[in-house]
Order: sequence, then structure tokens, then C-alpha cells
Amino acid sequence: MAGATAAVDFIAGLAPGPGDRRSRLRVAHEVIDAHELRLRRRVEDALAGFGDRVTVFSRAADRTPTLLLGFPGADSMDAYRHLARSAVAAPAGTFYAYEPARALGIDAALRIGLAPYNDDDEVDRLLAGLADLLR
Repeated sequence: MAGATAAVDFIAGLAPGPGDRRSRLRVAHEVIDAHELRLRRRVEDALAGFGDRVTVFSRAADRTPTLLLGFPGADSMDAYRHLARSAVAAPAGTFYAYEPARALGIDAALRIGLAPYNDDDEVDRLLAGLADLLR
């Protein structure tokens, strides 16, 4: 349980300013949501610039900061390996969602997950890796 308390305190510490732990947690989650949404929008805007070379399967407006991508005529595992060489962790697969993958007509897709600890430098590295791949 000591780890759980430390994790809650860490998250509460992300909130700017004073307040009790409960109010700082509420603010911290708003800060986290805003950060992840900003990063996700950066990625989505860049992906739009790749045109039909990338298929973005994640389109719901209100969702987690996770994107699922396909590359028409290319293997998502190749994209995964290419990004891994740039130290970008973006796995490829179906992620145990076999039926949705079948409905989408894909064998595998690339998953990009953003989190509170990701930053703009990592997004830059991701986007540069995708640009290099899609040349």
C-alpha cells in the first residue's frame, strides 16, 4: 500500500498551487487531460499531413490519448520496427481485439499511446520517424 500512497501523492503534486490532496488530485487530472489532449492533437494534425499514406482508425472526439494507425500497402510491423530504431515505443498488433480488427479488415495496426510523462521531444521523434518511414 505504500506505493499506492506515493502514486497518489505524485499525481497530486502535478497540480499547481496549494490545496488539500483531494482538490489537488482533481486539478492534477485536469492538467494531465489537457497535456495529453495537446500532444494527441499535435500527432493528429501531423498525421493528417501524410494524407492517404496513413489510416487513422481512432476518431472519437472524446477518448483516451491513444491512436491506432494503418499503412495502406505496408506492414504495421515494419512501422513498429522502424520507430523502435528511433527509440519510439509504438507496438503493432491487434492487441487482443481480434473481432474489431477483422471488422476493420486489418491483420495488425500500430498503436500510439500518450501519457502524462510524454513530452514534445518524444512527439517530435515519433513524427520524424513516421515521416522518414513514409517517404
